[in-house]
Amino acid sequence: MTTHIKTDKKHIALVGNPNVGKSVFFNYLSNMYVDVSNYPGTTVEITTATLNQNYEIKDTPGIYGVSSFNDEERVARDVIVYADVVINVISALSLERDLFLTKQLIDMGKRLIIAINQFDEARSIGLEINTKKLSEIIGVPVFTTVAITGEGMNNIKSAIENEEAKTGIVDPVLLNELTELLPFVKNQAESLLILEGDLVIAERYKLEPRNKRNEIYSTRRKEVNEIVLKITKKENNKERLLTKLSNILIHPFYGSIVALFVGFLFLYQFLGIWIGGDLVSFTEGKIMNRYYEPFVREATGLFLPVEANYTTDNKNIIFSFPKGFLAEKIKYEELKRFRAENKNVIGEYFFGPSDYIEKTDKNIFTSSKLTNNLTSGTGTILAGKYGVLTLTITYLLGLLLPLVIAFYTALAVLEDSGYLPRLAVLLDGLLTRIGMNGRAIIPLILGLGCVTMAAVTTRLLSTRREKIIALTILGFSIPCSAQLGVIQGLLAKSGGLKSWIIWLAVLGFVLILTGYIMNKFLPGKPTPLFIDLPPLRIPQLKNVFYKSKTKVVFFMKEAVPAFFLAAFIVAVLQVTGFLTKIILLFEPISTKLLHLPKEVSISFILGMVRRDFGAFGLMELPLTAAQVTVASVVLTLFVPCIATVAIMAKEQNWKVAVGIWISSIVLSVSIGTILAAIIS
Repeated sequence: MTTHIKTDKKHIALVGNPNVGKSVFFNYLSNMYVDVSNYPGTTVEITTATLNQNYEIKDTPGIYGVSSFNDEERVARDVIVYADVVINVISALSLERDLFLTKQLIDMGKRLIIAINQFDEARSIGLEINTKKLSEIIGVPVFTTVAITGEGMNNIKSAIENEEAKTGIVDPVLLNELTELLPFVKNQAESLLILEGDLVIAERYKLEPRNKRNEIYSTRRKEVNEIVLKITKKENNKERLLTKLSNILIHPFYGSIVALFVGFLFLYQFLGIWIGGDLVSFTEGKIMNRYYEPFVREATGLFLPVEANYTTDNKNIIFSFPKGFLAEKIKYEELKRFRAENKNVIGEYFFGPSDYIEKTDKNIFTSSKLTNNLTSGTGTILAGKYGVLTLTITYLLGLLLPLVIAFYTALAVLEDSGYLPRLAVLLDGLLTRIGMNGRAIIPLILGLGCVTMAAVTTRLLSTRREKIIALTILGFSIPCSAQLGVIQGLLAKSGGLKSWIIWLAVLGFVLILTGYIMNKFLPGKPTPLFIDLPPLRIPQLKNVFYKSKTKVVFFMKEAVPAFFLAAFIVAVLQVTGFLTKIILLFEPISTKLLHLPKEVSISFILGMVRRDFGAFGLMELPLTAAQVTVASVVLTLFVPCIATVAIMAKEQNWKVAVGIWISSIVLSVSIGTILAAIIS
């Protein structure tokens, strides 16, 4: 793969280890925002922006060295090899680790600017760094920065504009060996990689790799250690409070207690009760249902056939307008007077006999003057039960948006604090038993926000085996944020704590069983966990805001078209009568196996487009506590949405994606049948 594109602009590569603040540099230099996260694997793909008329800047994945060992290094390698200038961001807290990559970049002959970031944290622990001496030793300009506050960032920008980047000092013996290879390759960077035994670069030029990696790495490590001793001085050896707290978070006993508390506070109390319960009740129930939807239906009824149906004293009072309100202004005024005199009477709008398909009272249209035709169908599609202007907007703004904003804000706080990689270390033992290592906790947690986005982040896992296991678990048992909020609200209202525990226990059982079976039968073994633990930090409000904003915008861009498409398809099926046929087709499964109302088939149809859309469909059905429990379990285990299936196919192949899709149908119906038989 080649990520270098020929342009008239000079190419700048931002390079550094994970968690050094590299992406914050990109934000500052390009005025763009990319995901800034305290765990490896966040920036797997290359993000590019124009710095000015002369430069194009690329943000590369966090790497520990330039080679071809994993996806991050392979992606970064091709950018670095052909870059005109490299800005190497290193952490003031881990010079021994980060300067190894710096020395490799110098040996590659790259023109460098060094930024020692997180300098404020070094000051706070009494660590002094002689940057002038470091610059003299390695031969390239060195600057100190605090990227999250902007300290020193102007110096980096000025160094780029003034072309201060320089090639560093290379050991003469190594330089001779690199020079010997130059006639056969394009630049010194490729010479070094061939010396270090990079098979990809060697194959590119049909050369034999020199396999001197161990010798070069050993010399480089010794040089870095000597440099660090010369340039650093620590006045205060007292361990920071945050370091002690970090040890607690990865302790098997105390860390587990903290994790349970964080899970309870984050998922149940914050997302479920405060947001999914209190806030959504206001945004959806009091704003959208009470004001927005009646307004839209009233506006639609001005021009299209409509009937206003009111139930009072066990009687149905119907105001019928076959040509719309404006065509019969006298009767419309009569309707307005009736509503003014009966403010507490709940009314519903019908745009045709096919509208409100869940209605069990078949006599509701005995006095109806409406018929199924093009105009009534248009009214149903626009403002009916599943109308694109009613249900879709209500769901997107009243239900989905508050849940998604809340989830990604809370997740941003956890990410910026540095807690997630510690959670990965804590859960490594458990995840190893089901075929993965602790890094897999990242996509699983992200799946609680958006399974589609989480499927992309499975790239950070080391092997294809682990990626397939993670994708399968995501497809089977991880609900996205909106679906989680809706289902939790349903369980709390109808089933209570008992239903919630059953739902959670079934999901946990499926997750562990799926991983155990796949771990047993897929060839290979889980890889060991190698993960960088960034310092614990107090989350920066600005970073949390931009992080959550970016992910919410991404999620909504993915969700909005799918929701409108789903609403339109279901509304068309409704007015054409096919929805009734589908309900009848799946009736044996819904009623006899799952002991649910036959109309629950609509939720499954919606769930194929968007899982959370399907969960919303359950809210419209009269269900008992047992039925809510069964329906919630089945819908959570049901097929991944269309977007997730497409990503699974892209990340692996269509056989894997279709296999997960079909398996999830069989699994959800089977477990739902067993559960229904037990608790009905």
